[in-house]
Amino acid sequence: MASCLTVTDYAAVLGKTADTEWALQLDVMPVEPVLASQAGQLRQVNRLANPDLEDPDLSFAGRLVAMLKKLRSQLSLLPDAAPVLLVLPEQVAGEQALAGVVQTLRQAFPELLGHSACQLFPYGRSAALMAINAARQLLTAGESVVWIIGLDSPVSAMSVKEPTIAELAECQISDNVVWSEGAVALALQHSKTGLCCHYLAADATVSSATQELAIAQLFDAVAANTDSALTRIYLPDNGSSELTACWQSSYQRLAPRIEQTTQLSLPAYSTGELGAAGGLYRFLHLYLAYSNANQQGVTLQCEISERLYRAVAVFSWQQAGSISEF
Repeated sequence: MASCLTVTDYAAVLGKTADTEWALQLDVMPVEPVLASQAGQLRQVNRLANPDLEDPDLSFAGRLVAMLKKLRSQLSLLPDAAPVLLVLPEQVAGEQALAGVVQTLRQAFPELLGHSACQLFPYGRSAALMAINAARQLLTAGESVVWIIGLDSPVSAMSVKEPTIAELAECQISDNVVWSEGAVALALQHSKTGLCCHYLAADATVSSATQELAIAQLFDAVAANTDSALTRIYLPDNGSSELTACWQSSYQRLAPRIEQTTQLSLPAYSTGELGAAGGLYRFLHLYLAYSNANQQGVTLQCEISERLYRAVAVFSWQQAGSISEF
């Protein structure tokens, strides 16, 4: 049975650009952030420029609808008849908040979540890898295609506004994060050629300490379940020292699989912070690196959600008829 994953359609709409091709090349064609004011502090932000998003009273769910509308316009086929795994931020994980977002999405796109196998993943950045795992199970069970859609707008929850001249002159930038937003969609199918997932796991942390147990245990498991050296590691770093500290303190646990040539990929420095959509963006970015022959060997993707969840996955590329590295 074909067990590799292939992406048959995709699109990405980000705060920096609504063009999918550009969105996936921001590392070489950057878009500078703009300054915005929040409670007397300056923030670096990128918000999607779209008439549907200009209403200052637009709700968070309404903003997700507007981004999804722009995203759907770039897809070759709409996902309405297929299982859709919806990746959302942790802030809507509560029953009432989640129901509100889903109701708004269903009102705008009545066919979107109609398939009986649709699932919701309101777990932040880590939700992308959880959804990848669920998609693999659905494909193995006989579904021909599974869609994953990630939606989030961290910048919309910040109540930022255009800074005054006085604020620009007197205030300092409060942090190194570029706050943005994003919508990412991709269709997954099984194939004899494509991305092979060799290990995938998720955990939740119950501690706010830097030396958190969840990431340490996940990195131990990656080292134990991976036979080859890691060629590249995708991380969710965005300029926040707290986010970096979450994985940095446990990085040495990957030592058995690290070589001098192992590279770190930090796409959020190019895209801005995409929230829950960031994990799916990074997965798509690494998939395209493999499919375009820009990446070889074994890749680790590590995702750290804002509150509870952490997830890791180990991938490699396999051609039909070839022998896997594992």
